[in-house]
Order: sequence, then C-alpha cells, then structure tokens
Amino acid sequence: MSICQNAGVDAGWLEYWSVEAMKARLILVILAVLGCSAAAGADRDRERELFREGWQAAQRGDQAGIVQAVAALPDYPLTPYLQFELFRQRIDQVPPEVMTQFLARYRDWSFHPQLKRTWLRSLGDQGDFDRLLTHAGDHSDVVVRCHVARARIRRGETDGLQDWVRDLWLAGRSQPDACNEAFGWWRRQGNPDADTAWRRFRLALDAGESGLARYLKRYLPPDERPWADRWLAMAQRSHATLRQARQWRDIDYARLIVSWGLERLARSDWEAADGYWRSLSRNFSWPESEAAAIAREIALFRAVALEPDAVAAIDALPASARDGQLLAWRARAAMARGDWAEVLASIESMPLRAQAESRWRYWRGRALGELNRPEAMLAFTTLSAEADYYGFLAAGHLDQPLSLCETPLQADDAIQRRLLRDAEFERVLELFEVGLPWHARSTWRHLSARLIDREIEQAALVAAGRGWHHLSITALNQAGRRQAYPWRFPMAAKGTVLAEARRYGVDPALAYGLMRAESAMQPDARSPAGALGLLQLMPGTAGAVARRNSLRYDGASSLTDPAINVPLGIAHLAELHRDFGGNWVRVAAAYNAGANAVKRWLDERPDTPPDVWIETMPFYETRDYVPRVLAFATIYEWQLERQPQLLTGQIIPGAGPAAGFACPP
Repeated sequence: MSICQNAGVDAGWLEYWSVEAMKARLILVILAVLGCSAAAGADRDRERELFREGWQAAQRGDQAGIVQAVAALPDYPLTPYLQFELFRQRIDQVPPEVMTQFLARYRDWSFHPQLKRTWLRSLGDQGDFDRLLTHAGDHSDVVVRCHVARARIRRGETDGLQDWVRDLWLAGRSQPDACNEAFGWWRRQGNPDADTAWRRFRLALDAGESGLARYLKRYLPPDERPWADRWLAMAQRSHATLRQARQWRDIDYARLIVSWGLERLARSDWEAADGYWRSLSRNFSWPESEAAAIAREIALFRAVALEPDAVAAIDALPASARDGQLLAWRARAAMARGDWAEVLASIESMPLRAQAESRWRYWRGRALGELNRPEAMLAFTTLSAEADYYGFLAAGHLDQPLSLCETPLQADDAIQRRLLRDAEFERVLELFEVGLPWHARSTWRHLSARLIDREIEQAALVAAGRGWHHLSITALNQAGRRQAYPWRFPMAAKGTVLAEARRYGVDPALAYGLMRAESAMQPDARSPAGALGLLQLMPGTAGAVARRNSLRYDGASSLTDPAINVPLGIAHLAELHRDFGGNWVRVAAAYNAGANAVKRWLDERPDTPPDVWIETMPFYETRDYVPRVLAFATIYEWQLERQPQLLTGQIIPGAGPAAGFACPP
C-alpha cells in the first residue's frame, strides 16, 4: 500500500506537520497530491536521489524538507524511514493514534526500537501515564522503566514496586534524572537496607565511579561508614592503604576491602600485590576460598608477566583454582622460558575441549617436536589439513603445501528471484544503496532468522554482486559456507589497495588481511575506541599520517570513505614497516596494540621465537588478532595467485615461501 493510498495515516499527516504557517501548509498539501500522481513513475535512481535529499534534510533538522521528500516518494520502499525521522524530531507533537498505528505497522523495521523508546520517554516526560503503561510493557530502557515506576506511584499501584525500583537503583553509575521521583518514593519506604547500599557502593567502585561511591556512603549505617572511607582510600591510594591495613581488625569488612585491593593491584603490579599478600596473611584469617581467589589473581598476572617462577606459583594453588585460563598461562610462561616439558604438561592438564582447539593442538605438536618425540609428526599432520593460522603453521613445519580447499558457489536464479521479490530483502538492498548500512545490517539480522541456509547463501551472492562485501561475509558465515573463500575474502577497493600498496611498498596481501580482520570490509565500521573505516584508523593517527605523507584527510567522518581511508591506512602500515625493520608480524601487532607496546615487548623478550612471541603477548586482543591477520593475509596470497610466504616465512625461523597451496583429497 502506498502513502497516498493510505491517506488516513500517511498522506493525512503531511498536512498535520505543516504547523509553521498557513502558506507552508498549503504548499505541503499540494506537494502530497503532486507526489501521488507524479512520483509513481519515477525510476529507482531518481527515487534514491530524492530519498537521500530527504535524509540529508533530516540530518539538518529541516522538517519541511523531510515532508517534501515523503510526498514525492509514495511507493519507494524506504519512505517510512523519512517518516520515522520526522516523528523522532517532533516526538512530543505526534498524535498518539498516528504513532500507535505507525509503530504497529512497522514493528519489524530497524527503526522501531529507537522510535518506540523515544516515544515512551516522551509520554513519561509529558505525564501521559495511561498511554505509557498501556504501551511500555517490560521495556528494558532505564528511563522508560523509571517513568513506569513514576506512573505506578502516581496511580497508587505499588504492589511489588519496591523490588522493581531496587533493581533500577542497583547500578554502578548514576541513573538518569527521570529516576529521581521513583528513588525518592523508594527511600521513603525505608530503603535501601545496609546490604543493598553496600552492593551499590561496590558496584560504583568496580566501575571506577569513586564520586558516586562517596555519595552512596550516606546510605550506609553510621558505624560502618569508616570502612567505606577505607575502601575509597583503597581505590585511590592502594599502596598506602594496604600498608595501613596491617593495623586493621580481622573482621569481614577488612578482609573484603583488602582482598579487593590486592586483586585489583595484581593486574598492574603483581609483585607489589604478592608482597602485601604475604605480609597481610599474618594479620588476617581468610576463608580458604577467599585466600585461593587472591593467590590465583596474583599467580595469573605473574604468569602474564612471564616471570620465571610463575609455573611454581600456579602449581602451589589448590587444584580447584587451576582453571583453564591459569593452565593456558602456565603453558605460556613455560614456553617463554623454553621449558617444553611443562608446556606439554600444562596442555595435558587442560579440559579435553580446550585440548581439542587448534591453538593447543599446535602447541602440543611444538612441545613434542622440541622434546624430540615422534608423536610431533602425527600432531602436525592431523592439524595441517585445517585452513587457519595453526593449520598453516603445522603445514609449514612439515614442509608441505598449505591446505586450502575452495567450495565454489553457484547462483540459483529461482531463489535469487524469489529473494528479490521479498519486500524485506528489497529493503536491505535499498538501505545499503542509499547509504544507511546500519539499518541495512539490522534489517538483514531480522530477515535472515526466517531464511534457510540455501537462501542465505544466495543472498550473499546477490550482495557480493552489488559490492556489499560485509553482508556477503556475514551471510556466508551464517550459512556455514566457510570455504567459499573468494566471497568471504573479497578484494574490496582492489584498484586503490593494489596501487597504494605498490606506492608505499606494502604487501597487498597483508593490507587485505588487516582490512578483513579490522572491519570485515565494512566501510562505516566504528570501534568502541573511535577507530573508523576499512582499516580502522583513529582520527588522530589519520591526521598525523596525512600531514607526513601529504594525503587527503577531511576529518573523522571522511574515514568512512575508502578513497581516503585506504591510502591513509596503507601509508600508516608503511611507516610501521620501516619502524620495525620489515617484520610484518611486528607491524600487525603494532597496528593493533600500538608501536610503544610492541617495542616494550621486544625489549623484554628480544630473542623469543616468533610464534612464542605472539602467543605470549600480554594483551589478549592482540594475541588473537595477529594470528587472524596472518591467516587472512595467507588466504589473500591465494587470492592473488602467489606462493604463501607471509605466515610461514615470518613465523618459522629459516623458512622461505611455503610449498604452495593444495587441497588434499
């Protein structure tokens, strides 16, 4: 049904929105009529152009421009997104009947959660509690939940409300102002009790919110507040407070604060934590489980620091404390000092599920090889059939071709035609075409839940044909088609990547491996830290690289443009390549963890074998990132039809290019 056909809800609200002046209202009504008659025959490119103009108007807050675009696009599948933007911007002026019908009609659309949340918040702000309670349900948004609590208080519906409000109050950060009335009512009922107040006090300190914790102290019993002061001091001055703790009484509060401080300190300075632990153990009698938790944290970060006695420290813990994480670090600490018998012992002590992982199968083979055990050949042989970092390394140790078996995909015209007639899939593709990839991805997640694997596979082929590589990768992973390598490892922006790689002397396979690991070929990718684009550049880094290399950079938003992101990212790689003497393993590590961290690790372990150096990195993200980049780069070497050399040549000392690629029968 088109906008004009559905005049009671859609075309009718065009006139409603023109409240600025009578003249504007008349113009918009005329536009609505003209749009119904003239736009129906517009071609799709023109519709997209009009939609983009409307969306840009929405970003400027130009509501008349949005209305004009809506009127001109009666049958375009994305027009409701413009209506959504208009409703969102004028949320307090939307007639409730219009909003409820709109939300009901588009309940499965990607904008629905945001619009409903905004509307419910607006109902609460306006005090329209009847509608709020009718439509809020068990909404998860904190502001909405606080408005619901207010509504129930105003209506006297308070059965069970104290528990509801307590759950809202128990947060490690300050809650929104919308919660103040509910919290005030809750406190007048005699809340919080001491246990609840202490729970939130700790949540605040765990979140690093000392100011909030200081405020919360008022809800603690007066005779317990000195312990809150000691806990605050522990959060801010741990060394001084741990020294003072020797004079504390051996009671629950004291042990809790000291154990919290010791475990926190162990993460940054295990040696100091260990010293305080040994000293304070003479003053406090911890229950066995609490003592084991403290000793475990110290032993863990002793191993992360690759300290020579880390294995012994882990072995001194109760068996119940030696979990999978500790055993993994026991293995790493042992391999860092070349004690391969202990590496093997660590792996064989792991749960069977962990031992079956390719990572620990590789290190088992490495340990067996270093111990001159014949089982090493069998371990590497079984692993070498797998097309990942550890499988490639295993093949390299055996001087065998790397295993890479492609499963080709065949287009199914019937399924693709059926998909292209599906309104939701059409919407996915249109959202991508007009530059709304977030909404496109959200819509795809909803759509793919009702598709079978064969349909998802064909959707991936359609997306790849339109240059939407991220959806193709996502869909093939969903369908389990992990060996569809040309589609899962596409050569996006190929001309730019190859040209810039030649210009700066960067290996294009590594550039693609980084790009694939960083963004999964998603040009608008944004990390929690603020890195942007295909090669996930921080704006500060991008600006500095641009100045040094006379490259174009138009601010952070320009980093989502591959024409800007790729040259900057490859120039940055070239700089790291020079800084680290042409060692691509170190370049990949520095790209993720920063050059200073990598230089520090190299200073601490200058003669460590490359595979051990990667495995013993203290940053878990980088420890997983570098193998992923190298494996992806190896697959791109296959895509570029050249001999694999990046992974085996960089990791296995003395090895040259591997003996090609092969698909074992």
